[in-house]
Amino acid sequence: MKTVFLAEGERHVLEALRLVLEQQTDFEIIGEARSAEGLLAYACKLSPDAILLDWDLPGFHPQRLISTLRECCPVAKIVALSVKPEHEKLTRQYGLDGFISKQLPPESFLASLNVIFEGTKNKKET
Repeated sequence: MKTVFLAEGERHVLEALRLVLEQQTDFEIIGEARSAEGLLAYACKLSPDAILLDWDLPGFHPQRLISTLRECCPVAKIVALSVKPEHEKLTRQYGLDGFISKQLPPESFLASLNVIFEGTKNKKET
């Protein structure tokens, strides 16, 4: 089972992510945060396998937050979530493990998440 930490600023999106992941037997949500401060306070203590990170998370400063997460959760896959396709390029620049559009239907969202967990062999190199 893969443990996931949800960092999402919008309550309705957080609830939708929770609903999709809770229906899967291979994912367990171990924490949630609605701000960058909350993410750092809890994710570092829980050491999740993945952090699903809202690119528009309140208090999010990519350079500082991502490097801090890499230090405190070195094995976690950090996956950016956004409705803006242009954010995908930024996530690669900051060295995140993946990008998933919030606009995908649940089946496609889960398929994308599984590809990220399979490793870099399925990622495009830039």
